[in-house]
Amino acid sequence: MCVKLVQAYADEDGRDVGTGRQYRDMSGRYEVDGYTVELDDDFRVVYRNPRGKRLQQVPDRLADTEGVRRLYRLRRALTKHRRDARVQAEAWATAGTRVPLALAESDAVWREALDDAGVDLAADLPASDADEGEAALIARTYLHPDGHTMTLLMKAAPFAHHWDALLASQEEWELTDTFATGVRAPGDAGNGELPFPERLMVAYPGQEQEALEAAYAFGWSLWGSPSLYKSILDNDLENLAATAPRFLPAFLDELADMCLKEGGKRKEYATGYFTRARNAEREHHTKPDERWLDARYATFADHGALASGAVRARAKELAPRGAAVSPDQLRRFRDVLVRRVHTPHDLYPGMAADLRKVARAAGASPESEVAAVLADIVPRVGLCAGDTDKFWVDALKGKALELLVERRPETVHDVLRLIPDDANSTEDWLSLLRRCGALALLTGERPGLPAGEAARLLHDWLASEPTWRARSDELYDLAVRLAPRLAADAVPVRLPYPDPASDRRRALIPLDLADELLEHEVPLADPPPELGSPGAAHMLVHRRPHLTWLLADPRFARELRGGLDSELELEGLPEAGMSYHRYYRPHHATELDSWQSTPGICRTPLGREVLRVWLDRQRERLRAGLDLNGLVRVLAPFVHVGGVVDELLKDEAAAREFASVDVVALVLADLPIQADRPAVEGLMATMRPEDLIGTRPMPDLRTRIDETLPDLSEVQVAQAWKALQTGVNCQEGLRPVVARLSG
Repeated sequence: MCVKLVQAYADEDGRDVGTGRQYRDMSGRYEVDGYTVELDDDFRVVYRNPRGKRLQQVPDRLADTEGVRRLYRLRRALTKHRRDARVQAEAWATAGTRVPLALAESDAVWREALDDAGVDLAADLPASDADEGEAALIARTYLHPDGHTMTLLMKAAPFAHHWDALLASQEEWELTDTFATGVRAPGDAGNGELPFPERLMVAYPGQEQEALEAAYAFGWSLWGSPSLYKSILDNDLENLAATAPRFLPAFLDELADMCLKEGGKRKEYATGYFTRARNAEREHHTKPDERWLDARYATFADHGALASGAVRARAKELAPRGAAVSPDQLRRFRDVLVRRVHTPHDLYPGMAADLRKVARAAGASPESEVAAVLADIVPRVGLCAGDTDKFWVDALKGKALELLVERRPETVHDVLRLIPDDANSTEDWLSLLRRCGALALLTGERPGLPAGEAARLLHDWLASEPTWRARSDELYDLAVRLAPRLAADAVPVRLPYPDPASDRRRALIPLDLADELLEHEVPLADPPPELGSPGAAHMLVHRRPHLTWLLADPRFARELRGGLDSELELEGLPEAGMSYHRYYRPHHATELDSWQSTPGICRTPLGREVLRVWLDRQRERLRAGLDLNGLVRVLAPFVHVGGVVDELLKDEAAAREFASVDVVALVLADLPIQADRPAVEGLMATMRPEDLIGTRPMPDLRTRIDETLPDLSEVQVAQAWKALQTGVNCQEGLRPVVARLSG
């Protein structure tokens, strides 16, 4: 914070009161113990040692002294004055404005700026070209103790003498002359509003000087405004609240405007300062003009810088218990709510409740007001039916939805575009369909829905259901209720099949619903090959476990058979090679994608038939003779199907065939050298089932391999280890297969 500066900081002997050091103040040059600091012709601060050498850093003797601070204040004034003079001179030159010669004669900075810009100078005072009601600029010349002269141009405002007093007391600039320029004052921001802190001075008549000094202490001056560093601003605000709390709302509002104009990250600061300004008004019982206040709410709402807490506090302020609100106040509050919503995230939980409270205080219909707000925001952010913030649940719980449909009939189609997960529950979603009239459109009780639209919507709703949650019976029942309409439209319904080209989560395929729709003569679209390979675990059949109508349709019977058979063959895994083990390892009881229970499709006659054919095919592979890798391929599908074998594939003959597999012989055939069977059996007995990770065995196993199979190269050791470990894994995998096949 800029503290109030002190002009006299030394005793009569020229000794610094704070340090006792000897110094000399030579106007534009300041000296302590031979070290000097001064401004050069370009207004740069220059430090020198006692020998006159220029220093790159501030010497300790001059650090944090009043003389140095004084030079920096002077530098700030002179540099800002030179910059402003050049900008103004360029503007005058562009506009062809004539300027009095007296301005150049009063100030060397002005003379340089006017000459460089080529401004036409008039020897005589020009007649004012200001329009009636506009203020002409008044030149005010100030003199600094170091000899610098500065002429500032101001409007003939009643608070100019307050600036004179401030400049004299805080910056050491004494007013020496004033004269009229006859030049029109530059236009303001376009709204005729005074800048800050002049606006603050007007707001506090009789306290203008105190208001100006508070603004100066905060960082406002003729040379600029405070830097928007939040930690510094917050500290200054804390000091202001302690020293001049009545000015606090105005300062907070000004900071909010500055941060809003700056944008970027500082837009977040604007939100906080605006909220704090309103809180300060309430704390200090300040009563601003209602229309001005609502206009500020609307401005910050437009810029997305209005916190929900500020809106809630405004609602409470407008409609305390027993208060009456005017229709105009209600309209402005509703307008702020609408303008604040740019995205769905701008909706807050108590928004509808706040509006209902203000509407009741105004004697208006709360539900009609909520419907009016929804009619404005739904086209921009869409309609939802449930969310974690509870806005939609609260907004739609009364008659607002029905009134919204009356105001905006297309809301019915907004509701139709919702999926069940857009509501808090499927029951709530169905309730919305009924209340807005969408359900009557779907069933055909009301006209207006094109043929095929019901089929398209049903597909979208079914496809939206996640695989991790049980299918909702309400959606199933709705689909059955729509069956007569779907049959009459004669537009095939597409079931939600997986899309291999999309990363979208797969929905469960409702085969039971398809079966029931076929019974009601609803046409179904052709299924994709093998039903898009969703996997039997993603097929729903529990409402119609026999799938009588579906399996009677040759299209579905063919693709179901092919899809189930491909899954049992684990198609999609590598064609060959030991990397196969990484997917379905024979020694594992289950894998990530294994069936956790018997899929319903497997219990149908078609499913039982496909399973039996697959088991016979596995037995044929055993009889045909296998290598070690082929045995892995035979055992891996049993890890996938798991307990289905226990339930549907008991077969003693098959169990005996699997039990008779000679794994050790397959390992011996895969070893890189001839080996003694008893020795290999003994080595395998010391090993346990493990995943094949890496390219070589662990050191202790390597030692046992070297002892059993001496003189192997590194490549041969790796080959032998993989064969041995695969054999041990297959032995482990055969045990549960035999046990499950046994009666």
